[in-house]
Amino acid sequence: MNWMQLRSAAPRRPRRLALLGVAAAAAMLLGACSSPPATPVGNVGGGNGAGGSATVRLNPASGPVSLTPTWSTTTACATGYQGSAVFRIIQPNGSTFSISSATNTVTTPFSGTLLDPIGLIQSVAGVPNGGSAELVVICFSGDSLTGNPNREMDIFITFSGDGRMYTTSATAPA
Repeated sequence: MNWMQLRSAAPRRPRRLALLGVAAAAAMLLGACSSPPATPVGNVGGGNGAGGSATVRLNPASGPVSLTPTWSTTTACATGYQGSAVFRIIQPNGSTFSISSATNTVTTPFSGTLLDPIGLIQSVAGVPNGGSAELVVICFSGDSLTGNPNREMDIFITFSGDGRMYTTSATAPA
C-alpha cells in the first residue's frame, strides 16, 4: 500500500505561474500587433509619403474576398526610416493591426503576401459589407519594427455590399 501517494490539497503553483506567463505573452503579442487610436504614427496627414500617389498596391487589385493577395511598393521607405516596414489596416475605430509580416529590406521597392485572406482581414477589422478601410505601409527607423515609425504609403480597399468582392483605389472613397 505504500506505493500510492495522496495528492496534496495545496494548490499547484507551477501550473498557475505557467498560465499567467502564457497570458502575459499573449497580451504582449496583441499589444505589439496593434496601436491605439490615440497614438498617431508619423506622417499622419494621410499616408502616401511625399509622393501623393499610391505607392503600394494589392495584386490582384480586386477580386473575391477569399483571395490572399500579394502587395508591393513602387518606392523605398524614406531616408531615415529604412530599417523595416509593415503593412497594416486602419480599423473603423482608428486602431491598426498588421496584415503582413515585417520586412527588413526597405531601401528599394519591397513586397510581401498578406497574412490572411481579405475576407478574414475585413471581419477582424470590423469593416462592414459595403464599407471601406485604409491600408498603410508604416516604415521604421530600426530593424524589426523598432525605432521611430513613419506612415508613408496607403491604398484604400472597399468591400461590396454583399461582402463577396473587394476593390482597391489610390484615393479615398467618397
